[in-house]
Amino acid sequence: MDIVNTLRTNKAMQRAVIEAVCLVALLVLFYLDTVADMVHLWMNSETYSHGLFIVPLTAVLIFSRLQRKPLKVNASQPLAALGILFFSACWLISELAQINLLAQLSLVAIIPFVVWALYGFKALWQLKSALLFLFLAVPVGDFLIPHLQQITAVLSIAMIEFVGIPVYSDGLYISIPAGNFLVAEACSGIRFLISSITIAIFYALLYIDSYKRRLVMISAGIFVPILANGMRVFLIIVIAHLGNIEAATGFDHIVYGWVFFSFVMIMLIWLGNALSDQIEPVSADEEQNAKAENKNTTTDSPRNIGVAYLVVAIALAIAPLSANLIKQAQPDVAVASKLSEHVSKINDLYKQPMTPWAVYFPNADSIELNTWSNNQAVTTYKVLFATEADDKELINFENRLFNPDRWSIKSKKMKPITIGEQIIEVQYTQIVSLVGKKRNILMVYKTDGFVSANTWKIKGHQVINKLLQTDFGGQALIMSADQADVSQEQLELLFGQFIQQEQ
Repeated sequence: MDIVNTLRTNKAMQRAVIEAVCLVALLVLFYLDTVADMVHLWMNSETYSHGLFIVPLTAVLIFSRLQRKPLKVNASQPLAALGILFFSACWLISELAQINLLAQLSLVAIIPFVVWALYGFKALWQLKSALLFLFLAVPVGDFLIPHLQQITAVLSIAMIEFVGIPVYSDGLYISIPAGNFLVAEACSGIRFLISSITIAIFYALLYIDSYKRRLVMISAGIFVPILANGMRVFLIIVIAHLGNIEAATGFDHIVYGWVFFSFVMIMLIWLGNALSDQIEPVSADEEQNAKAENKNTTTDSPRNIGVAYLVVAIALAIAPLSANLIKQAQPDVAVASKLSEHVSKINDLYKQPMTPWAVYFPNADSIELNTWSNNQAVTTYKVLFATEADDKELINFENRLFNPDRWSIKSKKMKPITIGEQIIEVQYTQIVSLVGKKRNILMVYKTDGFVSANTWKIKGHQVINKLLQTDFGGQALIMSADQADVSQEQLELLFGQFIQQEQ
């Protein structure tokens, strides 16, 4: 079935294209900030640049489905707008809590319910795979970086030990006689992994009908790049062992950037071809039968269609309008220029090579850096966010407890400590340097009197506080010391005193 001819003759298709354009316009109009955040990441992050292609690739998937089976349209179902209301409410909560990922996921989740409301459940079910593919447009994956670093380190160390090269590891540091290596964030392979998953899913949905074979293809898109990234780090270290560090660095840039990535992609496409089905286009009889079925099942009058349009538009508009009203109630906090300069100077310590340890909160309203009065070996930070906005959040991936270029995570866990009669969850992080120094870091968040290191609990309290207009930001309380100077038990005791002092 030719798509151009179909658009000329099929009124349902014409309606779908027009409504798709109107839907995109409404989403951009009502959810401009969220859409702009997604586009900004697509344009400026190499990790998420694939997002630019998701919408056109989704269109390819939809047209491919329609070539094989005409769209089944039944009466519009305005009650499906309840799903729009639910996910727009999730978007509103995410906006208030400054959880950009959840806001973006909620926005994409609205789209299938719009299809359901305007076309009915049969059309939604027929296009489900293409609509699910849209979720890959959401820039998500940063949280995987520490885990991928650990996996890459474990895989590469196992391969090094297998070939008999002497190796010692401490955290993400790998030492061999030729030199020391750090499995840094750039070595996690996150860009490689996300690109591979996107290609594998698109190929599986476009060319494979069997759910089992789709699962094989998608699994290969996940595990092959992870194994390949471990192999890449292993090869870099082997070349350093056999030659020199400079040769290994050159090998990394050339081979991983082009040859290695291309080889893995070729292997995935070869696997996809081996698993693909022989897809036959829809026959003329099937097309006529589908048209007859649509004619018999589509009972919408112009009035009913108009009601569906109106219900969808209202459902889309309620949450953004509510968000604007709440944001107007948020006070404007003017930060004095001297205070702003002070924050910048403290953040600059994070980048200075002579600084042994420092945190980094680039968009905080104020940061107080001190040593503990009774123990000069203990460093404390009090970080304040009077208000939150885009890229200005108490809990954000850009906020760092240490410089990953100089330190590696040894362990990270949540630990309850007792302060008076209160039990508080504290984030305990142990980091290690290349020369073997170990440092302990304790941290909690505080918002309107509630103290915890549990990010979800803090985000929940932030939403409630903003709705009640009692607190529009929050604080981070951080204490750290070198393990050789202050024991973990002693640091926990001092941290409890620090929290009590700030309550």
